[in-house]
Amino acid sequence: MRQTHTGTQKPLPSRPDQRLSSPSTARNIEPIVAVMRQTMPADGEAVELASGTGEHCVRFAAEFPSVTWTPTDVDAQRLDSIRAWIKGSGLSNFNPPMALNAEQPDWPFAHSSMDAAVVVNLLHLVSQDVAVKLFAGVANVLRPGGQWFLYGPFTRGGEFVSEGDRAFHQQLVSQDPAIGYKDTATVTNWASTHGLTVAACHNMPANNLMFVLKKAG
Repeated sequence: MRQTHTGTQKPLPSRPDQRLSSPSTARNIEPIVAVMRQTMPADGEAVELASGTGEHCVRFAAEFPSVTWTPTDVDAQRLDSIRAWIKGSGLSNFNPPMALNAEQPDWPFAHSSMDAAVVVNLLHLVSQDVAVKLFAGVANVLRPGGQWFLYGPFTRGGEFVSEGDRAFHQQLVSQDPAIGYKDTATVTNWASTHGLTVAACHNMPANNLMFVLKKAG
């Protein structure tokens, strides 16, 4: 079975305390949080899938302190990094980070147990088969009315927004023909198939998009 990517493609430099750092986080975290502020529940439970270094989840926890966050990842080194970032943050609104591969049939969360889910920069790094399983998993764990904030690069109507996006997609496909950009129409179809609707789709910096998907109530 192909290991699910975690949102970062190359090993990242580690600090002595095991915290990894991704340059893209500094570029995208504030625009992501700005969108989340518009509709994020005031309290409840939230899960971040493929948390990577842990930097995003710590920022989310600081921004939404009445929400309890559960970060996840498939990679042991990244789970260590997530734990280190949480420890360094001094924040207490976390559940312990959990090992989770989106391909596994049974996620370690109860049905309809989450008020929100977040996925940043993952869909273009996994196959369509894994992406479909991700949609099924998120739809299962969200409560009715729960929201999924889905961020990343996408094609629109089968077209790339820029030559830079086309080149990045081709680079990904050269590494693994099964992965690469997904289309906005495909996302909408997958959402509908799994009982989710597109509540909003925001244009983000660097030609990215952020979908806000909502589970039917």
